[in-house]
Amino acid sequence: MSRNNVAVVTAVTKNYDRKLRFNVHDADCWFFRDEQTVPRKDWHQYTLENYDWHPRRLAKLPKINPHRYDFLKNDYEYVIWIDGDMEVINHNFVDEILGFMDDSGLVISPHFDPRHCAYGEATIRPPKYASEPLDEQVAFYRQEGFPEDFGLYEGGVAARRMNSPGLEELEQVWLQQNIDYSYQDQVSLPYALWKTGFKPKVLPRSFRDYKWVRINAHTSER
Repeated sequence: MSRNNVAVVTAVTKNYDRKLRFNVHDADCWFFRDEQTVPRKDWHQYTLENYDWHPRRLAKLPKINPHRYDFLKNDYEYVIWIDGDMEVINHNFVDEILGFMDDSGLVISPHFDPRHCAYGEATIRPPKYASEPLDEQVAFYRQEGFPEDFGLYEGGVAARRMNSPGLEELEQVWLQQNIDYSYQDQVSLPYALWKTGFKPKVLPRSFRDYKWVRINAHTSER
């Protein structure tokens, strides 16, 4: 595999994970940030759009919809997302996650718990989601006919083949849900998959079990 066709992407806003330093040597690394966040050493930098959004919602843009960025869409065959609180610890990470890629063009992780229902996930309200309109979101999904137990996925790590049919449509539906309702993307991804009929490749186990990354404590409170 030609290594100039793979990008590893992460995003941090409000300096939330500013102390983390790591690099992936066999792919281009892109660090999306707002103007308040210190650049990450040895990564390519991209300053996020200046929307009047909560910083958590802003950081979801490259995670949910990397096709909105022409340089990711046009310059890379594969884009791999990792959350901003993660550190790559496996030198074979890129090869191993892309080894799961199938014709769908999207590799995602099942929830580690395991939980399997977006409706149930919406009832879990840690402080960061306490003011989010999850009740309204759930009511809309029920009105739409979205079924229970449709699946639940953990979005900390994901891989895409950027030219895959239907992938941009999935991303657009998923992002719109995060704009219209909560930025709890684990609740909206199953709905977006159902709405578009997109069938991803789901890892046999949680990405945590593959020891690709270390999940670190956040360095500041947003």
